[in-house]
Amino acid sequence: MSITFTDQLDKPSEITAIPNQLLRPIFGASYGFDVPVSGGGGAPAFNNVSSISLDGTNDSIDVASNPNLDVYSCSLWIKTSTVNFSFLLSGFGGGTGAGAYRNQSGLRINGGSGRLLEYQDYNTGGTSRIKAGDVVSGDLTDGAWHHIALVYVPSSYQTTTGTSSGNGQGYKIFLDGNRVDTGLNGSGFQLATTVPEFKVGREGDRALYFYNGLIDELAIFGSSLSDANITTIYSSGVPGDLSSFSPTLWWRMGDGTEAGSGTTIYDMSSNSNNGTLTNGPTFSTDVPS
Repeated sequence: MSITFTDQLDKPSEITAIPNQLLRPIFGASYGFDVPVSGGGGAPAFNNVSSISLDGTNDSIDVASNPNLDVYSCSLWIKTSTVNFSFLLSGFGGGTGAGAYRNQSGLRINGGSGRLLEYQDYNTGGTSRIKAGDVVSGDLTDGAWHHIALVYVPSSYQTTTGTSSGNGQGYKIFLDGNRVDTGLNGSGFQLATTVPEFKVGREGDRALYFYNGLIDELAIFGSSLSDANITTIYSSGVPGDLSSFSPTLWWRMGDGTEAGSGTTIYDMSSNSNNGTLTNGPTFSTDVPS
């Protein structure tokens, strides 16, 4: 049903009210009619128009205090052309106690042969790594957007080549929706947790190994996502709304409350673990699409 208003000469006023598709602004309420609004109301559509650019020199995204998160799964998008040794994320690992350098653990790019993309865990038994041995520069550092995910496996973990870890635990690595963890070394893995030095774009406790490139839509999850979940999140290269996966940290890199300005990256999960742009990272309109 629609209602067409007429003026005093009984001519249509060209103002039409359509129920359930209109919002009532102040002037509409005053005069007893509604005015159509583009989109028709309801929840706003997911919109991704911003990312963060890091310069590879001293830029990073930091947290004010330890978010105290168990990293069952992690998802992020990157765009870079450099193979220089650098941390995408640091400050989370599975080791505890003396010799457990979780501040130097995390996900990194390593220019070494067969180790271009790897998860490193400094733990009490030494350094353990899970590596994407078949990933080459053209797969990751080609100046295009790529999606990376980590997923914790609590038991019976094996790489894609059938190699088992010492204690049955490990992390799957996904690149653009496909599993790529082909090899490992070290004494075994545990569920990674964050430390106060959790950072994006550099090693956690030292001013070293800065990432040069763009990063977008970083999220941590409190459950081990399925392979099908990762395929859904990758979505053929187009980021989407992660709310249904209940992230425990979700930095939208300009598309959150910060709306592309300021130095705070707001956590769009329910945990309020906001990030701080340190030493001048900038917002970019270059996004995965």
